[in-house]
Amino acid sequence: QGLQYGLRYLGVSLPSASVDVTLFYSFLAVTQGLFIQCLARVNSSTAPCRGCHQNSLGKVTAKTRQMEKEAKRLFKSYLTHQGLRSPDLRRLCNEAVQWFPTENITEQPEVVMLQELSRTLEHMKDALENIGKQQQVLSTQSAALHRTLQNTQLAVRGLLSNTGCALCLKGVSPSSRHTPERPAATNAFQQKIDGCKVLWNYSKFLEKLARGSGEKVPQSPRVRDQKKRRKGTKRKEASSRS
Repeated sequence: QGLQYGLRYLGVSLPSASVDVTLFYSFLAVTQGLFIQCLARVNSSTAPCRGCHQNSLGKVTAKTRQMEKEAKRLFKSYLTHQGLRSPDLRRLCNEAVQWFPTENITEQPEVVMLQELSRTLEHMKDALENIGKQQQVLSTQSAALHRTLQNTQLAVRGLLSNTGCALCLKGVSPSSRHTPERPAATNAFQQKIDGCKVLWNYSKFLEKLARGSGEKVPQSPRVRDQKKRRKGTKRKEASSRS
Protein backbone atom coordinates (compact mmCIF):
# COMPACT_ATOMS: atom_id res chain seq x y z
CA GLN A 1 0.00 0.00 0.00
CA GLY A 2 2.82 2.41 0.78
CA LEU A 3 4.29 1.80 -2.69
CA GLN A 4 0.91 2.34 -4.32
CA TYR A 5 0.38 5.58 -2.36
CA GLY A 6 3.80 6.87 -3.34
CA LEU A 7 3.33 6.03 -6.99
CA ARG A 8 -0.11 7.68 -7.05
CA TYR A 9 1.47 10.79 -5.46
CA LEU A 10 3.93 10.85 -8.33
CA GLY A 11 1.15 10.41 -10.84
CA VAL A 12 1.95 6.76 -11.64
CA SER A 13 -0.95 4.32 -11.63
CA LEU A 14 -0.28 0.75 -10.47
CA PRO A 15 -2.69 -2.15 -11.06
CA SER A 16 -3.89 -3.74 -7.88
CA ALA A 17 -3.46 -7.31 -9.01
CA SER A 18 -0.64 -9.07 -7.20
CA VAL A 19 0.63 -10.62 -10.41
CA ASP A 20 1.02 -7.13 -11.91
CA VAL A 21 2.88 -5.95 -8.82
CA THR A 22 5.24 -8.88 -9.21
CA LEU A 23 5.84 -7.95 -12.84
CA PHE A 24 6.42 -4.36 -11.81
CA TYR A 25 9.10 -5.38 -9.30
CA SER A 26 10.74 -7.55 -11.96
CA PHE A 27 10.73 -4.58 -14.31
CA LEU A 28 12.42 -2.43 -11.62
CA ALA A 29 15.09 -5.08 -11.04
CA VAL A 30 15.89 -5.42 -14.75
CA THR A 31 16.00 -1.63 -15.18
CA GLN A 32 18.30 -1.25 -12.17
CA GLY A 33 20.61 -3.94 -13.54
CA LEU A 34 20.82 -2.28 -16.94
CA PHE A 35 21.54 1.06 -15.26
CA ILE A 36 24.42 -0.42 -13.23
CA GLN A 37 25.84 -2.10 -16.33
CA CYS A 38 25.64 1.21 -18.15
CA LEU A 39 27.58 2.96 -15.37
CA ALA A 40 30.20 0.24 -15.35
CA ARG A 41 30.61 0.51 -19.12
CA VAL A 42 31.04 4.28 -18.91
CA ASN A 43 33.67 3.95 -16.18
CA SER A 44 35.55 1.25 -18.07
CA SER A 45 35.73 3.43 -21.18
CA THR A 46 37.75 6.12 -19.39
CA ALA A 47 40.73 7.14 -21.51
CA PRO A 48 43.77 5.12 -20.36
CA CYS A 49 46.18 7.93 -21.32
CA ARG A 50 44.60 10.56 -19.11
CA GLY A 51 46.88 13.56 -18.61
CA CYS A 52 49.07 12.71 -21.60
CA HIS A 53 49.91 15.39 -24.13
CA GLN A 54 49.06 14.46 -27.70
CA ASN A 55 52.57 15.44 -28.76
CA SER A 56 54.29 13.32 -26.10
CA LEU A 57 56.74 11.95 -28.69
CA GLY A 58 57.84 15.48 -29.52
CA LYS A 59 58.30 16.17 -25.81
CA VAL A 60 60.48 13.06 -25.52
CA THR A 61 62.73 14.27 -28.33
CA ALA A 62 63.00 17.83 -27.03
CA LYS A 63 63.63 16.68 -23.46
CA THR A 64 66.33 14.26 -24.62
CA ARG A 65 68.26 17.01 -26.36
CA GLN A 66 68.08 19.18 -23.26
CA MET A 67 69.15 16.38 -20.92
CA GLU A 68 72.16 15.48 -23.06
CA LYS A 69 73.95 18.72 -22.05
CA GLU A 70 72.97 18.29 -18.42
CA ALA A 71 74.31 14.71 -18.41
CA LYS A 72 77.72 15.90 -19.61
CA ARG A 73 77.84 18.55 -16.88
CA LEU A 74 76.88 15.97 -14.26
CA PHE A 75 79.61 13.59 -15.41
CA LYS A 76 82.28 16.31 -15.23
CA SER A 77 81.04 17.45 -11.83
CA TYR A 78 81.16 13.88 -10.54
CA LEU A 79 84.74 13.43 -11.76
CA THR A 80 85.82 16.63 -10.04
CA HIS A 81 84.16 15.97 -6.68
CA GLN A 82 85.29 12.33 -6.56
CA GLY A 83 88.90 13.07 -7.52
CA LEU A 84 88.71 11.08 -10.77
CA ARG A 85 90.03 13.71 -13.19
CA SER A 86 93.33 11.99 -13.96
CA PRO A 87 93.42 10.09 -17.30
CA ASP A 88 94.17 6.74 -15.66
CA LEU A 89 91.24 7.00 -13.25
CA ARG A 90 88.92 8.43 -15.83
CA ARG A 91 89.68 5.52 -18.13
CA LEU A 92 88.12 3.21 -15.56
CA CYS A 93 84.81 4.96 -16.13
CA ASN A 94 84.72 4.12 -19.82
CA GLU A 95 83.41 0.60 -19.32
CA ALA A 96 80.01 -0.61 -20.45
CA VAL A 97 77.16 -1.01 -17.98
CA GLN A 98 75.08 -4.10 -18.67
CA TRP A 99 71.63 -2.51 -18.85
CA PHE A 100 72.50 0.27 -21.28
CA PRO A 101 71.75 -0.55 -24.95
CA THR A 102 74.89 -1.28 -26.96
CA GLU A 103 73.38 0.02 -30.22
CA ASN A 104 71.74 3.31 -31.12
CA ILE A 105 68.08 2.68 -30.34
CA THR A 106 66.93 5.49 -32.67
CA GLU A 107 67.66 3.10 -35.55
CA GLN A 108 64.96 0.77 -34.25
CA PRO A 109 61.24 1.06 -35.14
CA GLU A 110 59.60 3.84 -33.17
CA VAL A 111 57.70 1.61 -30.73
CA VAL A 112 60.76 -0.55 -30.04
CA MET A 113 62.83 2.59 -29.52
CA LEU A 114 60.35 3.95 -26.98
CA GLN A 115 60.20 0.63 -25.14
CA GLU A 116 64.00 0.45 -24.93
CA LEU A 117 64.12 4.04 -23.75
CA SER A 118 61.55 3.32 -21.06
CA ARG A 119 63.42 0.22 -19.89
CA THR A 120 66.75 2.08 -19.74
CA LEU A 121 65.25 5.04 -17.88
CA GLU A 122 63.76 2.73 -15.26
CA HIS A 123 67.23 1.34 -14.60
CA MET A 124 68.73 4.83 -14.61
CA LYS A 125 66.19 6.04 -12.08
CA ASP A 126 67.20 3.25 -9.69
CA ALA A 127 70.92 3.85 -10.33
CA LEU A 128 70.61 7.58 -9.59
CA GLU A 129 68.86 6.85 -6.32
CA ASN A 130 71.70 4.51 -5.37
CA ILE A 131 74.38 7.05 -6.36
CA GLY A 132 72.58 9.75 -4.40
CA LYS A 133 72.57 7.61 -1.26
CA GLN A 134 76.28 6.89 -1.68
CA GLN A 135 77.09 10.59 -1.99
CA GLN A 136 75.71 11.20 1.48
CA VAL A 137 78.84 9.39 2.69
CA LEU A 138 81.32 9.94 -0.14
CA SER A 139 80.74 13.67 -0.72
CA THR A 140 79.10 15.18 2.32
CA GLN A 141 80.38 18.69 1.46
CA SER A 142 79.56 18.64 -2.27
CA ALA A 143 76.29 20.56 -2.26
CA ALA A 144 76.56 21.37 -5.98
CA LEU A 145 76.93 17.70 -6.92
CA HIS A 146 74.00 16.70 -4.71
CA ARG A 147 71.84 19.37 -6.32
CA THR A 148 72.81 18.27 -9.84
CA LEU A 149 72.03 14.64 -9.00
CA GLN A 150 68.62 15.60 -7.66
CA ASN A 151 67.84 17.64 -10.77
CA THR A 152 68.89 14.70 -12.94
CA GLN A 153 66.60 12.38 -11.02
CA LEU A 154 63.68 14.72 -11.66
CA ALA A 155 64.58 14.99 -15.35
CA VAL A 156 64.77 11.20 -15.74
CA ARG A 157 61.37 10.78 -14.10
CA GLY A 158 59.91 13.43 -16.38
CA LEU A 159 61.33 11.81 -19.50
CA LEU A 160 60.12 8.42 -18.30
CA SER A 161 56.62 9.85 -17.88
CA ASN A 162 56.65 11.36 -21.39
CA THR A 163 57.91 8.07 -22.81
CA GLY A 164 55.13 6.17 -21.08
CA CYS A 165 52.59 8.61 -22.55
CA ALA A 166 54.04 8.23 -26.05
CA LEU A 167 53.69 4.46 -25.75
CA CYS A 168 50.22 4.70 -24.26
CA LEU A 169 48.98 6.88 -27.12
CA LYS A 170 50.18 4.16 -29.50
CA GLY A 171 48.31 1.52 -27.51
CA VAL A 172 51.54 -0.18 -26.39
CA SER A 173 52.76 -1.03 -22.90
CA PRO A 174 56.36 -0.47 -21.76
CA SER A 175 58.53 -3.56 -22.08
CA SER A 176 59.21 -5.50 -18.92
CA ARG A 177 62.70 -5.12 -17.51
CA HIS A 178 65.07 -7.57 -15.93
CA THR A 179 67.17 -5.89 -13.29
CA PRO A 180 70.67 -7.38 -13.22
CA GLU A 181 72.12 -7.95 -9.81
CA ARG A 182 74.24 -5.03 -8.71
CA PRO A 183 77.48 -6.32 -7.17
CA ALA A 184 78.07 -4.84 -3.77
CA ALA A 185 80.92 -2.33 -3.81
CA THR A 186 83.61 -3.45 -1.41
CA ASN A 187 84.96 0.02 -0.64
CA ALA A 188 84.43 3.74 -1.23
CA PHE A 189 86.73 3.82 -4.25
CA GLN A 190 84.74 1.08 -6.00
CA GLN A 191 81.53 2.98 -5.29
CA LYS A 192 83.01 6.04 -6.97
CA ILE A 193 84.04 4.03 -10.03
CA ASP A 194 80.66 2.31 -10.28
CA GLY A 195 78.89 5.66 -10.16
CA CYS A 196 81.30 7.07 -12.70
CA LYS A 197 80.59 4.19 -15.11
CA VAL A 198 76.85 4.75 -14.88
CA LEU A 199 77.11 8.50 -15.49
CA TRP A 200 79.53 8.07 -18.41
CA ASN A 201 77.26 5.50 -20.08
CA TYR A 202 74.24 7.70 -19.37
CA SER A 203 75.93 10.66 -21.08
CA LYS A 204 76.86 8.59 -24.14
CA PHE A 205 73.39 7.05 -24.30
CA LEU A 206 71.70 10.45 -24.39
CA GLU A 207 74.25 11.72 -26.91
CA LYS A 208 73.32 8.93 -29.35
CA LEU A 209 69.65 9.43 -28.65
CA ALA A 210 69.73 13.19 -29.19
CA ARG A 211 71.76 12.97 -32.39
CA GLY A 212 69.66 10.17 -33.81
CA SER A 213 66.32 11.88 -33.15
CA GLY A 214 67.39 15.48 -33.56
CA GLU A 215 65.86 15.78 -37.01
CA LYS A 216 62.66 14.00 -36.04
CA VAL A 217 61.18 16.61 -33.73
CA PRO A 218 57.53 17.01 -34.72
CA GLN A 219 56.58 20.64 -35.33
CA SER A 220 53.20 22.14 -34.55
CA PRO A 221 51.27 23.91 -37.34
CA ARG A 222 51.91 27.20 -35.57
CA VAL A 223 55.68 26.73 -35.70
CA ARG A 224 55.54 25.70 -39.35
CA ASP A 225 53.48 28.79 -40.21
CA GLN A 226 55.95 31.05 -38.40
CA LYS A 227 58.86 29.54 -40.35
CA LYS A 228 57.01 30.00 -43.64
CA ARG A 229 56.30 33.65 -42.82
CA ARG A 230 59.95 34.26 -41.93
CA LYS A 231 61.08 32.67 -45.20
CA GLY A 232 58.59 34.79 -47.14
CA THR A 233 59.82 37.94 -45.42
CA LYS A 234 63.43 37.11 -46.24
CA ARG A 235 62.55 36.52 -49.90
CA LYS A 236 60.80 39.91 -50.12
CA GLU A 237 63.76 41.67 -48.50
CA ALA A 238 66.19 39.94 -50.89
CA SER A 239 64.11 40.85 -53.96
CA SER A 240 63.77 44.49 -52.86
CA ARG A 241 67.53 44.80 -52.41
CA SER A 242 68.20 43.39 -55.86
